[in-house]
Amino acid sequence: LTKGQGGAVQSCPGKQRGSRRKISYARVKGKGQLKLSIEVQGRVLVLHVMEAKGLIGKEYRTCDSYVKMSIVPDADWKCRQKTKTVPDSKNPVFHEHFLFPVQEEDELKRLLVTVWNRERNSRQSELVGCMSFGVKSLLTLEKEVSGWYYLLGEDLGRTKHLKVAMRR
Repeated sequence: LTKGQGGAVQSCPGKQRGSRRKISYARVKGKGQLKLSIEVQGRVLVLHVMEAKGLIGKEYRTCDSYVKMSIVPDADWKCRQKTKTVPDSKNPVFHEHFLFPVQEEDELKRLLVTVWNRERNSRQSELVGCMSFGVKSLLTLEKEVSGWYYLLGEDLGRTKHLKVAMRR
């Protein structure tokens, strides 16, 4: 996730104003969804990773999945945290809380949430999908961040999140 082609470390591009493009359903179909909530307590983000659904590994197998979170870009990985791995499930339940103290220099960064599938017979993991939230917008929280969110591909997920619309 952090290394581009040729091993170059990629930085997270800043969000451009007025770049609200529509995301077609085809771009999110099949990656799964993650249920989470983010609360603000002073200058600390409290992330509750609840559960995921519709996760599919290679060859349509169930996943041995876990969730990793960090404030990006972050050169020294000091704030990277992860859930326990839930084996053999397309719908894993995590129910874990994580605290992210926010420094002033973090306000222009993003909280990146990634879901990974650990390969059965190796120590390698594949990215299932991700999403991110602007730290500054979380601190000023106009609307609640809680519910189901689509797992997006890395290119899209590093710059935005997409809430799953509730059926009426």
